Amino acid sequence: MEHDSLDRLIDYGIYIKNLSTSDLVELIKRLENYEEVSSALTELSQRDKTILIPLCHNILQAELGDEYLQAIAFNLLYTSDREKAMEWVKVKLESVFTSVLGEIFDNLSTDSLQPFGLSLSSEFLQSLADRYFDFSDDDKKRIYENYEWFKESYKDKLS
Repeated sequence: MEHDSLDRLIDYGIYIKNLSTSDLVELIKRLENYEEVSSALTELSQRDKTILIPLCHNILQAELGDEYLQAIAFNLLYTSDREKAMEWVKVKLESVFTSVLGEIFDNLSTDSLQPFGLSLSSEFLQSLADRYFDFSDDDKKRIYENYEWFKESYKDKLS
């Protein structure tokens, strides 16, 4: 328990920036501390997306870490390779965590007026909205604002 408290006192961003890219990759693969891994993924996103993309995809595909780490992995994957992120969503939608669906809503809402967002089918968008309604009331409350923004962004395509 003491170790967890100590971890909260560490500012991962400071020392993460000083790690080599190969050290970042090793830290991510070890998956020992999810907050540290999140910082390492974020740093890697600024250095080398070709290395980042498979790492994020693996975290999502293998359902590694907790829902917050997966949400960060999704966000970084989406901003690096939208198509790969959407392929993953189409396969894994029924098992995504609440935080991940919130990130999906936010990313797609941001792109709703862009060619990528405009190209999304009503059926796909409706499947995302339907997944929201599968969650418990408590989980829905956690991402209510994300859902509302999504619903407003795609009001012409959602029933």
